[in-house]
Amino acid sequence: MKMTEAREIYSYIDKIAPFESALDFDNAGFLCGDINAAVSKALICLDITPSVAQEALKLGCELIISHHPIIFKPMRTLEADSVPYILAKNSISAICAHTNLDLSPIGTNAQLAKMLGLSAIENADGECLAFGILNGEMSPRNFAIHVKEKLGCKGLRYTSPKKTIKRVAVCTGAGGDMIYRLNGRADAFITGEIKHHELIDADKMGLAVVDIGHYRSEFIVCAPLASMLGNRFPNTEFIVSDKDVEPTEYL
Repeated sequence: MKMTEAREIYSYIDKIAPFESALDFDNAGFLCGDINAAVSKALICLDITPSVAQEALKLGCELIISHHPIIFKPMRTLEADSVPYILAKNSISAICAHTNLDLSPIGTNAQLAKMLGLSAIENADGECLAFGILNGEMSPRNFAIHVKEKLGCKGLRYTSPKKTIKRVAVCTGAGGDMIYRLNGRADAFITGEIKHHELIDADKMGLAVVDIGHYRSEFIVCAPLASMLGNRFPNTEFIVSDKDVEPTEYL
């Protein structure tokens, strides 16, 4: 039986989340290893940390597929404890699907909207935003509780303008600046990171905000991606990482 090669997996991801659609600042793509290597097992994660790299080695994975790039800025050194060194030393390849996966119709924003039970989900072309409709109206507080329960958040921040929530916009990751692109198209906005002055501006707009944390907003894509890849490549086992954990503790 022919083994799946890394390039086949890369090509499939390129079809569902084209790498050419990644934003200019990004470094998405095949970033490490042998693109022609056979892949019997692949690990799926948000971040390739040293712990995740060791997990892949222990499981016998030839490939790691992550959301965040392992090489983002130009590298000036390559130290023995760095992730690229660990992967190269152990012949583990890496595919990183970042903003291209954010923009994809099946990507991070769409998966977040789906997990929240929103209907009529639509991705905004080229804006890194998705929109959806709640099943019934909610107060800002009840909406925040709904988000917390659906995503299993250990904690979150939210604002509570005097309004009801029906239409929701989402932007995974550090999407606080996206509030300036909403132009009244949503009652509430969910993101993984938002700055203080952006919260003030959102309040002026009458926009309810829920900040769920960067990790919680994006890790939700890992299981659906593993499922899609598993259906496409049944000869390869796709495993969601156990070592890719939220770095934040809550009191």
